[in-house]
Amino acid sequence: MKEKLTRNISIKILSVLLAAILWLAITNLDDPVQYKSFTNVPVTIKNEGIITTEEKSYIITEGETVDFKVAARRSIIENISVSDFEVTADFAYLSQVNSVGINISPRRYKNEIQIVDRGDIQNVTISIEELSEADFKINVVEKGKVSEGYYLGPEFATPNMIRVSGPKSKIEQIKQVIVEVDVEGASSTVRRLSEPIALDEEGNAIELNRLAFSTYYFEAGFELYQIKEIPLKIGTTGKPADGYIMTGIEYQPKTIEIATKSTVLRNIDKLEVSLDITGASANIEEFIDLQKWLEEGVYMVAEDTTASVNVTIEKLETKELSIWPNDIELKNKSISLEAVYLTKGPIKVNIQGPASEIEPITRNNLKPYVNLLGYSTGTYYFDIETNISANIDFNDNPSVLINLMSQQ
Repeated sequence: MKEKLTRNISIKILSVLLAAILWLAITNLDDPVQYKSFTNVPVTIKNEGIITTEEKSYIITEGETVDFKVAARRSIIENISVSDFEVTADFAYLSQVNSVGINISPRRYKNEIQIVDRGDIQNVTISIEELSEADFKINVVEKGKVSEGYYLGPEFATPNMIRVSGPKSKIEQIKQVIVEVDVEGASSTVRRLSEPIALDEEGNAIELNRLAFSTYYFEAGFELYQIKEIPLKIGTTGKPADGYIMTGIEYQPKTIEIATKSTVLRNIDKLEVSLDITGASANIEEFIDLQKWLEEGVYMVAEDTTASVNVTIEKLETKELSIWPNDIELKNKSISLEAVYLTKGPIKVNIQGPASEIEPITRNNLKPYVNLLGYSTGTYYFDIETNISANIDFNDNPSVLINLMSQQ
C-alpha cells in the first residue's frame, strides 16, 4: 500500500500545485481585485465633550473631511458605498498640539477590504476657542417671481429673532441671518416653513457645523398686493424771489405704479406732489422721492422711486410801449351803451415779464382790453389788462377814462 502511495510522488505534488495555481487564476479572472475611491467623506468626532464646555468650543482647521481609496474583489467593490465605512477621530487621544489621527474602518467585509490610500490628510486639527453667542434679526428673502400684476409687500417671520451660539471667531463672521421663501407664481399672501441661513459680509453661506440656533424652523413669507397705475401730478408752492417768475415745469414720469391692500388701492386715483419754489432766482432741477408722498402701507413698484423735476425760473424785465385808445378792446359792453374815450393817446404802459416773452411784444400784438361787465351809464376809470400770456402783466396799473352813454 505504501508503495502505491509513494509511486510517482513528484508527479502527484506537481498536479496539486498546478491545480492550486489554476484555481487561483480562474478565481482572479472571474472575481479580480478592483479599487474604489471616496472623496470629501465627513469625519465623525468622538468624545467631543472633552473639549466642549459651557465656556469653550472648537473649530476644525484641518481634517473635517477626508479622501481615501480601498481595494477588494469586484463582487465586494460593486456593493459598497461610503456608508459602509466608519471615519472617526477620537478627542480622547488629542495631542498637545490639538491634533488626532483619523481612523477609517469598514463596517462590513472587514477582512476583505484593504485601505490602500488615505489621501493627504491623516489627522484632524482643531482650534480651541471661547464660546460666544449673538442675536440676529431674521431677514426674509424671496426666491422666484410672483405672478404678473402682483407685488411683494411686507415680509414677516415667526419668530423674528434668532440666537446663534458657537466658537467666537465663527459668530463674528455672521453678518446676517436669512430665511428663503419660494414665491414663484404666487398671487396671494405667501407662507412657508423655512430654515435659517447664516451669511458672511460677502453674502456667502457659513457652514453650520459648530453653530447652534435657538430655532431651526421659521414660519416666514410676504404679503402680496395688486398693482395699479395712476397719474402723477407735480405742481409748485410759494413764489420766486422778487423780480423773478416761474415760466414752466417739466417732470418725469407722468404715471407711476403703486401697490397696497385692495381696500386702500381702489380709493387712490392719482398722486399729487408739490415743490416749494419760495425765493428761487434760478432754474431748479431736483429729484423728489415719491415714496415719501404716499401714505403708509402704499408702495412704489419701481426700484427707482424718484421723479425728476425741472422748474424754469426767469428774471422779470420791463418794456415800455405806447398804445392808443382805439387799440383797447371793450369787453362785455352792453349793446345799449356807447363808450367814449376821454383819455387821449398815446397811453404809455410798462409791461413786465420774462425776457424770452417780452422781447417780441409790440403795440400790435399786446391786445389790451378793459372789462365793462356790470357797468351802466357814467364816467369811469377802467384798468387796462392783457391776456397775451399768463407770465406778462402791467407793472404800473395803467387805466383809461371812459364815458358810458345810452345809445340814442
